[in-house]
Amino acid sequence: MRISSGAGEMEDRQIFSGIKHRIWRTLWGDGGNGGDVVAIADRNIKSLENVKSFYKAKDGEDGGKYNGTGKSRHSLLLKLPVGTYLRKEESREILADLMTHGQKQTLCIGGIGGKGNSFFVSSTNTTPEKCTRGTPGESIVVIAELRTLAHGGLVGFPNAGKSTILRALTRATPATGDYNFTTLRPHVGIMHFSDFTQIAIADTPGIIEGAHKNKGLGIRFLRHIERCRFLLYIVDMSMPEPWMQLHHLQNEFHYYDISLTERPCIVVANKMDLQESTDNFPEFVSQVKLLDPTLEIFAISGKNGNQLETLITKIKMLYDDDIVSDKMYGNTTPFEW
Repeated sequence: MRISSGAGEMEDRQIFSGIKHRIWRTLWGDGGNGGDVVAIADRNIKSLENVKSFYKAKDGEDGGKYNGTGKSRHSLLLKLPVGTYLRKEESREILADLMTHGQKQTLCIGGIGGKGNSFFVSSTNTTPEKCTRGTPGESIVVIAELRTLAHGGLVGFPNAGKSTILRALTRATPATGDYNFTTLRPHVGIMHFSDFTQIAIADTPGIIEGAHKNKGLGIRFLRHIERCRFLLYIVDMSMPEPWMQLHHLQNEFHYYDISLTERPCIVVANKMDLQESTDNFPEFVSQVKLLDPTLEIFAISGKNGNQLETLITKIKMLYDDDIVSDKMYGNTTPFEW
């Protein structure tokens, strides 16, 4: 997630601290300080999707008449998910690594308020015509990046139905369509449970054979998958020999980062509303068990919502097991874009 200059596009964001007001009129007090910009980790924030394109803290107020001091501004708090890196765009220097709930990091310091003419009063000059400008606040262009993209990642070939399943499981509204690479960047949705647990699920861009060699959308998007704590392999059951999709996916993970093949996972056999899928399913189960007897298979229809309850129950179990194991899957170092 990019934060850069204010004129910018959705990816470009700039953080400004407030500029202190100047005091020009006689008999006025000092100007107030501008607000700082402070990043704070909040466990209730699950993604960077709602980060705005521009942040600016308020300027300090002018000094008041009769030696009244201008009002200084409170810090502007920028709430970000736990596990967010913030770094300078140009130098790549890491400014903050927000690892714990409530952790704060000042990104920009507000300027100092100007001195009113009352500051320069002396015994020989009771109404000086002199004042100083307030100093401008700091500004900085930063990149925000989540250390962990989501708890669960939907992985599969293009058009396997990942976006449709994400829509069915969460309130997210990614684009869907019958063509390759509908998803060009990860979409994150939140599953809500009665015990107030919130599980973040990411719809990652489709992988093609040779992705570890940067084919298709390539390594950049394998890095997104690397930052998920458990994986859901989404297989289009209507395709010929659907078990080969699972084989190719695991092969790509093996060559890119073998630890991805060791991450907790399940297999989701999607599009079971189609006759071709029903015909393929028995052989699919046999082939998957030959590949890995421990893999659990969940047959669903993301389009119609069939059998989603059992999948949701399993996702909650994966999440609970992940919390207990505390293996920190998905906590990676920042990208090199």
